[in-house]
Amino acid sequence: MNPLHTPHRRTVLATLAATALWPAAALTAHAQAFPHKPIRLVVAFGTGSGNDLIARELARHMSELLGQSVVVENRAGGGGSVGTDVVAKAAPDGYTIGLGTSSQLVMNVGLYKTLPFDVERDLRAIGLVAHTPLVLVASSAMPKTLKELIAHAKANPGKVTYGSGGPGSISHVVGEAFAKAADISLLHVPYKGNGPALVDLSGGHIDLLFDGFISARPIAQQGRAQLLAVSGKQRSPVAPEVATFAEQGLPDYEASTWNCLFAPAGTPPDVIEKINAALNKALALQPVKDRLAQGASQPLGPSTPEQTEAYGQAQRAKWVPFIRALQINVS
Repeated sequence: MNPLHTPHRRTVLATLAATALWPAAALTAHAQAFPHKPIRLVVAFGTGSGNDLIARELARHMSELLGQSVVVENRAGGGGSVGTDVVAKAAPDGYTIGLGTSSQLVMNVGLYKTLPFDVERDLRAIGLVAHTPLVLVASSAMPKTLKELIAHAKANPGKVTYGSGGPGSISHVVGEAFAKAADISLLHVPYKGNGPALVDLSGGHIDLLFDGFISARPIAQQGRAQLLAVSGKQRSPVAPEVATFAEQGLPDYEASTWNCLFAPAGTPPDVIEKINAALNKALALQPVKDRLAQGASQPLGPSTPEQTEAYGQAQRAKWVPFIRALQINVS
């Protein structure tokens, strides 16, 4: 009998062949099993902010769609750079993702000479969420119109304060841009997120804040703040009584934000696609549409990861040179 054809030899060869194929089979099984444990969704700003509210609404519905809990974790600081770094340095397995904003993915690139991560090298886009116009919120003690506010600030240079979600956040950048457009001097007061800033504004501790309708309008309806102007070419259907900046003498001024989901670079494409599919399905649900509409946010999805990456690149090409020209001090 040929020793190569003995039953023992055939068994050994079959075992070796199966062993050689095991890594590929294991990887396939792992990808198919995603998700098999809770997913952490990092929000780089404090609780109560517009981004936080959107993230929690998405997390609730994506949990149902994915069959695993999506747990929101707030990691505020550095205008969003702290939370972004948490995601950038996480294991690239899909179990840590982030809610990306224009603060994190655009503004910080223009503001900081160095960051602990590279937006295009260390992050992977998942899908777009929404675009949101920002509204100028003023304390009850401030003048009642934008024109009167600007006149008051000119008469009191450096004494009118505006809060922000932190150095380098969108609410910081648009505040500086507003001061330049209106030719006034304002005093910046940074917070760890717009939520705490809005609380202090409603208590009269700061004068101004740029925020979204979703979090600012309830405070105004309670009489603890006032909405002076909104960004955009047209008034928002959420609050049609609030005039645009353009209507009130600042036609070239723009203040808006957008957000998306992102993951660490190296996250498997099939995992990215699965999260992307859940995000797009969630954006199509009426409760999510209603939540976005409360803040006058316009959904940017459904989108692919490639479209999301291209959107971010276009935003950086537009805004980074402008931000650098403002020479904002973020120390």
